[in-house]
Amino acid sequence: MRKRVRLLREKSLLIDGIPTEIRYKNIKNLYLRVCPPDGHIELSVPQRTSQREIEHFVSRRRTWIDERRRLLSVHAEKSEPQYVEGESIPLWGTAYPLVYRPLLCGKPYAERVENQILLHVPEDADADVRRAAIMALYSTQLAAAIEREAPACEQTVGKRASLWRIRAMKTRWGSCNVRTAAITLNLDLARYDVPALRYVITHELTHLWVRGHDARFYARMDMYFPDWREVRRRLNEWARTEEN
Repeated sequence: MRKRVRLLREKSLLIDGIPTEIRYKNIKNLYLRVCPPDGHIELSVPQRTSQREIEHFVSRRRTWIDERRRLLSVHAEKSEPQYVEGESIPLWGTAYPLVYRPLLCGKPYAERVENQILLHVPEDADADVRRAAIMALYSTQLAAAIEREAPACEQTVGKRASLWRIRAMKTRWGSCNVRTAAITLNLDLARYDVPALRYVITHELTHLWVRGHDARFYARMDMYFPDWREVRRRLNEWARTEEN
């Protein structure tokens, strides 16, 4: 019978200037992946692998890593959304068509109305202005969802955040300052479904019990959010699909 691969703990490092996510598992070999959109590295390694071994493994593959990061950069430049009329805008797991509404005065903004996203901007607005309006919509939507969803998650975990922040993040869905109990969530979470948001909220609150990612942390996650692995897998698959 094939042994089930288990995630034992996680750690974030900066190796040769490259953000690296290390996942320690019950495996025998090291595996490396260069991930979009920013080219950070994900490593799956045996649980007793030393940092020196990890750094040597990355160093020996640096030429390949650099080429993969270059290709991702080229792809990102070509696929950057322009927020033009008809483009699909993801919000809470649903893609809505973008519809322009001319704005004669006031600050540009976006809103969801029935089955579409209305973008209120001047006719000569450039891509940066259009993007800022969509990001503001995401921020408003995510703030409201946190207010709705966080209390139940806090009750389940038995810990409360002192402050909720929203920020655009490239390599993490969230972060927790265990000293101040302030939690920051990735702005992009507004693009995906609400269970994904609940998973990230629960994950970060659990760090108020356990600082790192070890067996104690995962045991608590299993108790607080039994299907968290499936929700995380789906969230990461969505993100990869949008980036490709």
